[in-house]
Amino acid sequence: MVTNLTIMLTNKISLLSFFTLIFMYLSGCSKYQSPEINQGLNDPKPILYNNLFDPISDEGQYNLLEMTKKPKKYWSLVEVITVGSRNKIGETSEIRGLQYHLLSQSIAGLTNKAVDEGRSEIGVWMQDHGGSESYSLSKQALKNMGISEQGGQSAIELARNTYGSSDGVHIQIKDLFSGYVLTDVTNNPESNIVASVASSIYNSIIVDVRDKGKYDAAGYKMTYDARSKSTADAWREFKDKVSKKALVVMPVQTGELRDFAIKNNLFVLNINKQFNQPSSGQNLDLLEDILKWLEPGAPVYGWEQGVDESLFVERASIMGHVWVPSDWIYNLPMTSLLYKSRQEPKLAQVVNPQFIDWSKKKKFVSYYLSDGDNIQWMMNDFVRDYYLSPYANDMKMGFGVPVSNLNMMAPAQFNNIFNQQKPSYTLIEALGGGYMYVDNYGSGENRSERLTQLSKRVASSMRQHRVKVLGLMAKDVKSANALAGYKAFADANDQLEGIVVLQYSPYAGGNGEIFWVTNKQGYDIPVITVKYSLWNFGSQNHPFEGTPAYVASKLKADDKSPFSVIAVHAWSTFKDLGTTSDLTAENGSGGNMKGAGAAKLLTNHLAADFEVVNVQELIWRVRNQYKPEQTSKYLKAYY
Repeated sequence: MVTNLTIMLTNKISLLSFFTLIFMYLSGCSKYQSPEINQGLNDPKPILYNNLFDPISDEGQYNLLEMTKKPKKYWSLVEVITVGSRNKIGETSEIRGLQYHLLSQSIAGLTNKAVDEGRSEIGVWMQDHGGSESYSLSKQALKNMGISEQGGQSAIELARNTYGSSDGVHIQIKDLFSGYVLTDVTNNPESNIVASVASSIYNSIIVDVRDKGKYDAAGYKMTYDARSKSTADAWREFKDKVSKKALVVMPVQTGELRDFAIKNNLFVLNINKQFNQPSSGQNLDLLEDILKWLEPGAPVYGWEQGVDESLFVERASIMGHVWVPSDWIYNLPMTSLLYKSRQEPKLAQVVNPQFIDWSKKKKFVSYYLSDGDNIQWMMNDFVRDYYLSPYANDMKMGFGVPVSNLNMMAPAQFNNIFNQQKPSYTLIEALGGGYMYVDNYGSGENRSERLTQLSKRVASSMRQHRVKVLGLMAKDVKSANALAGYKAFADANDQLEGIVVLQYSPYAGGNGEIFWVTNKQGYDIPVITVKYSLWNFGSQNHPFEGTPAYVASKLKADDKSPFSVIAVHAWSTFKDLGTTSDLTAENGSGGNMKGAGAAKLLTNHLAADFEVVNVQELIWRVRNQYKPEQTSKYLKAYY
């Protein structure tokens, strides 16, 4: 602070301007580029680097679906999420199994849809998340918006019971439904998918043959019979009755995301016709037809199990649709409620390059945790097990975070993650508005237009939250198409400092090569490919991926460049065996070092000539090393 004051005073800034700047510095006010502050000075003056961000505003970046009307109250729907049998089909109890899960999801979806359509003042929240912080914060956000919890009831009770009014709110919901859609999830798994679409169209809860008699006795009428229908049948019947604004892809024999699909009248698709069994048939041709039918740039929510992810992500990417991994997420209509009006100026902590010690002569290593595009991970154990790892601060971790998507889907959890950032972390937008491949995105439709649209949307989100580094993925990180993709993102964001890119697959397919793209201001922006990956392959290592000991041996022998970004595979764990020389032993069973812990094991294998820096600092060191004149010119504009 003393240094900043000295600069201001020597520039003879007026007293008014001085106190204005102090206020901006302390409050985190955006973009100290005010002409009023610089007025009357002989020369353009530097601006405060930490104030280089944009104010919160709607610049067209909000592309995900939103519940736009808030209820006055909500029911907590119990016995759903933490019940271990929620997706099983062999349960006989009416309050267990996939049958009950689908009933619950349909009740939540239809009730929240009624709220959004102005037909009801009470919503539904599916309760019991095992104490997950993200959902507790999202429920607190509902309370902060003046929405009160009515109490807890089972789906069976809500579907059949009669309730009076509460505080002037009509809290009975069974009269919102027109009947039931019938499934037979045991004998025809795809009847689950068909019913998930028909539920919204027929305004009907989902009931399985197991429980049919109970709902007949309660006065419900069957509005649609899905028992013998396939997903292809549903597409033929309902194509003209569902929304083109998004698609939900989820496995058969699951109930997750059905409330969201039903509330928004979306088509639901399964890739595998049998759960986790690609050999039993797939709906990939149907997926391609639907991707062509969707609105340009429409998001795809969910995931599929037991199949190479590139089979479905690449198809979406080619057609200009970004995948939003979100298979094990709950209450999305309510966690995203009124998200456009709930945006807060939460800012990533960043490295001020003015204070980097350029004189150091080291080999610099940075760690980048994979899978940051995964929304359900952000909502579950990301913060507890990875973000707040006892090793993360010392390892100066680079955390991929779905900056743009999470802030639409769950603003409360987005704020939570930003609030808990350690100064040593680098927060990285992953992976460009969701999961897509930058080298083929939009190539099957209108690539230039789709890339421009996506890059502008991502740029707005990054700039408004002071996120300076972009993470991308490509099928071929070195291709001309990939370079064109990098250029589009650099052109859209003059605050972008660098790009880190993974290859699918292997992540380290670029082997640390650095590419440069020139932004519209004439500055060269580095695109740094991952050099090696920490990844547990059991009894072996792969050429650029393996154990901490293996990657350390590669780094020590590597004299090509002093800069290395190491991808840390989020789902790999390793054993702490000290400075073992065995290059595969750390893959042994019983290991518990993951994320920053895996990075710590690698660091322990490195000598004093290596230094761990965060990803943002490494980017600036790359820029200073290879583009010193440009870097000097850029930094003279800031302090």
